[in-house]
Amino acid sequence: MSTTRHYSQLYRQLRSIDPRDHQRVIRTYEEREAEIGRLDTLEYFELTVYYVDALFATGAYREHQLVVDRVLETCILHNIRRVEGLEKDVFEHLLFSKAASAYRTQNFPGAAHVLRELIGINPGEELNVRFLRAALFKLEVNLLQFGRAAFIFCMLLAAALIVVELLVVRTLYENWVSASQTAIAVVFLGGVLLLTLSYALAYGRAHRAAYRFRATRANK
Repeated sequence: MSTTRHYSQLYRQLRSIDPRDHQRVIRTYEEREAEIGRLDTLEYFELTVYYVDALFATGAYREHQLVVDRVLETCILHNIRRVEGLEKDVFEHLLFSKAASAYRTQNFPGAAHVLRELIGINPGEELNVRFLRAALFKLEVNLLQFGRAAFIFCMLLAAALIVVELLVVRTLYENWVSASQTAIAVVFLGGVLLLTLSYALAYGRAHRAAYRFRATRANK
């Protein structure tokens, strides 16, 4: 025999707010946070999930990170998996938003760590693997910096060669103009090639690492 769940007046009032009105959700929650904290666990949890989502939607990523861990703890402690209005498992939904907040604040190691947890829970979710690949790509710092530094060096060298050609070669060594122009083109294209190769290599390494990790979790 099923029982009808009783909702408190405060819960009904706050749930009547359009979840897409993020600023109002945030403002109302923060104004009445003390009252919300006295609600039963499920009502408190659901309202806080909508508050956390509103923080994320408005770009308040650092504030979001401060609250989302507390909500995840409640989710685990009380084994809450569903929230009205959310199609996905709420634990996975919150973990994904935590990873996205970390990524947006350039905490790429933190984002990668959370995404590995998500993939361990649900290896079949392709979006999580792609997101992990993006985070791992950002962690290829040395390779990406090398590519950018090589490109800038080649552009500066090409600019210097152009100045030398205009001021020296064309006036004193006209026979070398063709060779000078070839050298400038080689240096310029070399810079573009080094930049492209470094980014391609970083992407390839991130791709292999992300999908290899998913494969190890899927086989467990």
